[in-house]
Amino acid sequence: MVAAAAVLSWFLVGLQVALMRTLGWGKEVRSDGPATHLAKRGTPSMGGVAFTLAAGLLYLLAGRDALAPVFLLALGFGLLGLADDLGGIFGRPLRAREKLAVQFLMALVFAAFAVRQVQYTPWAALDFALITLVMVGAANAFNFTDGLDGLAASVTAVILLPFYGWTLAQVFLGALLGFLWHNAPKARIFMGDTGSQLLGALVAGTFVLTGKAWYLPLVAIVPAVEVLSVIVQVAVFRRTGRRVFRMTPIHHHFELIGWPEAKVVFRFIVITAVATALAVQLWGGGA
Repeated sequence: MVAAAAVLSWFLVGLQVALMRTLGWGKEVRSDGPATHLAKRGTPSMGGVAFTLAAGLLYLLAGRDALAPVFLLALGFGLLGLADDLGGIFGRPLRAREKLAVQFLMALVFAAFAVRQVQYTPWAALDFALITLVMVGAANAFNFTDGLDGLAASVTAVILLPFYGWTLAQVFLGALLGFLWHNAPKARIFMGDTGSQLLGALVAGTFVLTGKAWYLPLVAIVPAVEVLSVIVQVAVFRRTGRRVFRMTPIHHHFELIGWPEAKVVFRFIVITAVATALAVQLWGGGA
């Protein structure tokens, strides 16, 4: 299943690259970011559409597993990301409060289902609130992680490995490998919010429904630190007018202190692999 998803994703992502170049749809790059990123201006985005289509088709063909609700949830977050990506192309990206409102709505629906399947505290209401916050937090954390070629996709692929026994994990693992063929430096296409929000919801939903939500901050240490760096930077700057990091999310900080982009990505993958191995050891084996 992994191999089939990888090949189909490789084909569909390549097809999307050609289509978006024909349409002239490219991503703008922050002018205040690392100078090395200016060369990426105009790179096609929304690669999440192609790899999600590949994973989704094979998931349906293979027969749904118990993680089907996670797939529907992730698809919802992906569609929200797609709306934001298209808005960016046509001049009307979604406002932050608009995205948060829809994210919370989807997370609330999923939490209402999940509290009947798993229990994390003695109180269902507390579980409901916890799951809702986990879903919204993960979607945004993975979104912040998607800022370097291959970073978000590679980190997610590592995180999905302990769940290899689930069909949903297999098809998305393969789909991400197919996408990485085109996203490896220098990326021919970015995944966009379409992919990053979907992956955050996919990972968080998988951990929640398998009863392993407490391990998510450890396994997703890179996305967690990425979003925390933004929160700390904004809070300190508003209070003191000074910056803690040269630029956030934190992967840009490392770039600006002299780490090449590929080195940042590689080391963040290593950190994720170590954290994932530790989490699997703590929970006592695979999924």
